[in-house]
Amino acid sequence: MKKIVAKEGYLSIAFIFILWILVWIFWSFSFILFLLLLIFLFIFRNPNRELVCNDKSAILSPIDGKITKIENCKHKDLGECIELSIKNAFYDCGVLNSPMQMQIEEIRPKHGLFLCNELESSKKMNERIFILALAQGQRIGLRIYAGSLDRKLKLNDISYDVNCGDKIGFLINGSIHLLLPKQSRIHVGLGDYIQSGSLLGYLGKI
Repeated sequence: MKKIVAKEGYLSIAFIFILWILVWIFWSFSFILFLLLLIFLFIFRNPNRELVCNDKSAILSPIDGKITKIENCKHKDLGECIELSIKNAFYDCGVLNSPMQMQIEEIRPKHGLFLCNELESSKKMNERIFILALAQGQRIGLRIYAGSLDRKLKLNDISYDVNCGDKIGFLINGSIHLLLPKQSRIHVGLGDYIQSGSLLGYLGKI
């Protein structure tokens, strides 16, 4: 049975729930605590999302959010590539999934601050993780940036081989940057709002 609440929210939700019950028993019903409980249940929700495409070369959205960047760039490990960025707001579902079937080569965590994503300095100063992986014989990168509401950026215990749609982490209001081979075909545009599991494009042939 699929969990309806992400495990990252268990501790916070349990604390608020117990506090709400105690206040209700020894004092009176607290509307504020009840509202706070509902907010946390909403933030840490884990909806059941169906994958829209079974093509192994398909690139699926790893998270809910808005497309904020699609442009060519150069990376030291990947060479010429396409950077596709997705900004996840606190009201979006924050479950982070693998965008495709891939074999992870390296995970590089970088501790830092939790600044607002709108600040240009947040890209250099915020806590982040870079994943270097191999998908369909091609190298890809996945940059994960923490947001101002995140207090810890940590991936799940993931294996070397990750299937498309596997949960790999959780964000409250961070951003995801996919670094894709330059021959990839992108099927979304700037400003598009997408949900986790929806089609972003296809990896091009080598």
